[in-house]
This record gives sequence, structure tokens and C-alpha cells, in this order.
Amino acid sequence: MKLIKQLENLAFGTRLRLLTERVLQDGAKVYKNLDMDFEPRWFALFYLLNENSPIAVTEAAAMLGYTQPAITQTASLMIKKGLIKTIKEKSDTRKKLLSLTPRGKEMVTTLKPVWKAFEEGTNELFKDSGFDMIMVFDKIERELDRKDLFTRITEKIKYSQSEQVKIIEYKPEYKKVFKELNYEWLNKYFSVEEQDKKILTDPENNILKKGGHIFFGMLDEEIVGTTALLNHGNKVFEIAKMAVTEKAQGRQIGRKLAVTAIEKARSKKGTKIFLETNRKLTSALSLYRGLGFEQVEANEPSKYERPTIMMELKLN
Repeated sequence: MKLIKQLENLAFGTRLRLLTERVLQDGAKVYKNLDMDFEPRWFALFYLLNENSPIAVTEAAAMLGYTQPAITQTASLMIKKGLIKTIKEKSDTRKKLLSLTPRGKEMVTTLKPVWKAFEEGTNELFKDSGFDMIMVFDKIERELDRKDLFTRITEKIKYSQSEQVKIIEYKPEYKKVFKELNYEWLNKYFSVEEQDKKILTDPENNILKKGGHIFFGMLDEEIVGTTALLNHGNKVFEIAKMAVTEKAQGRQIGRKLAVTAIEKARSKKGTKIFLETNRKLTSALSLYRGLGFEQVEANEPSKYERPTIMMELKLN
């Protein structure tokens, strides 16, 4: 436990679980000391059935915030103890409802004074600690509803990964890797078309000399991703030839490349930036949507034979 305390926020979940187990163990001791065949983990469902009975498992799960399997498992234990039972709903005999048995109803009378003592003991604990823990729990739950812990942690991981990626611009010696990175994904999902070959074989004339840019993403001093920003004139730009080698995917390289291209277009006073992609490329679609791109109807036929959809981002 000493180590868990030293870890502080890092071990928040573990410490909360240990605290919960400690409280439940003390509750179990109370029932055992009073010679009551009852478990603290049954309390929520048992109390609900006393207030709302009969009730369906799905409804009970929704009201308590439990999963349906958790409700079913708890109910099974209480059924074996003879505290609750299942009955068929009159309007749909296939649907089973949970209800207290006569023994369960009788036990409620015995349990109520004990529950009052639980409440008073908990109030005393909070008072002695100097914190209104219910208020603290309410605040934490509201914040989790706003943004859950999974999202918060994932955002931190993505930021850390992004910080490890170094973005550099095109140099003649990178011409080969620009082609290889794009051939990798094209051959995996589609095929290399003439339009692809034209751009990838001569990026200097087809991209750079027309006012475009080519960026590379480096990880551990190795180029693992690339994208091009094409200048179409009239302050309109296109993101094209986005590629991240398979071994480096999931490391926020594509996102950092796309953001770099977008910021470059903004610095050139661009009004909009568009791209062509394919529904098969689900990760790419998710990335572009996350950056604010929206699908639009193409004004002219695609340069590619493979099916594509057009996406656009307004730059203000």
C-alpha cells in the first residue's frame, strides 16, 4: 500500500479499487456480525427492487448504471438465497422480470435499521475526513461524463507520440523515399496509376516548381511518412500523396504531416484545401474528419481511375 500511495495520481484507479474493497469488506463484517445472510454488493439491486418491483433486467441496469450481465449475475446469487425471484411479464411471457420474494420483503424490515447505521457511519467518516465525498464523486462523475478518462489518457498519449515526430521538407536525396512510401500503400490497397507515376517520378516539376511543398515525417532519425501540398492557384491547395509506412502507423505521424500541410496553406493565405481519398482508407478518413475536412461533391472528374471521394477544409 505504501507504494500505491507514493504513486499518487498514477495509481488512482488501483487505490480507488482498494478503498472500495475495504469498505465492502467492512460492510460484509457488519452483516456477518449481525448473523445476516446478505452481501454489500447486493445492496443496490436489492434496494431498487424494494422500491420498484417487478422490474426488467435491462431497466434495472439502466437505473443503476450497471451492465446487464452484472445485474444477471447479482440476481442469480440472490435468487439462490431466496431473496428475489423471476416472474413472466403478462404482456410478453418471454420477458422475465425481477421481484422480491416474501423472504426478501421480510428481510427489508430487518435491514432498514442497519442501512441507517451505514448511512450515519459514512456521514461520520466524511465529517472526520473533512470532505463531502458525495460532492466530490458528483464532480468527478460530471467531468467523466464531459470527457471520460479513456479520452483524456488517449489524448496525452497521442500528444506524446506527436512530439516525437520531426517534420522536414523535401530535399533531392529524399526523392526515392517519397516514391517508395507512396508505392507501398498504393500497391497494398489499389494499384499505381499513370497519374501517380507522373507525380512520384518527378515531384520537383509537378509539385515544387508549381508552388507546392513536400513534407516528411521522421521517427528516430528515419523517414517513415510523407505528404505533399499542391498549389492550384487562386489560394486553393490540395493535400496529396499522404503515406506512412506500415510499421510506423498509429504514431500520429499522418496527423502531424496533415497539420503541417494545413498550416503551410494558411501561411500562404489559402482560402481552402481539398483532398481525394477512398472509403477503404478508414484511418485516413477518420484523420481528415478529425481535422475538420468535410465531404463535398466534386466539381470535375477525378484524375484517378480508383474510386475517390472529395473532402474540403475551409481556411479562414
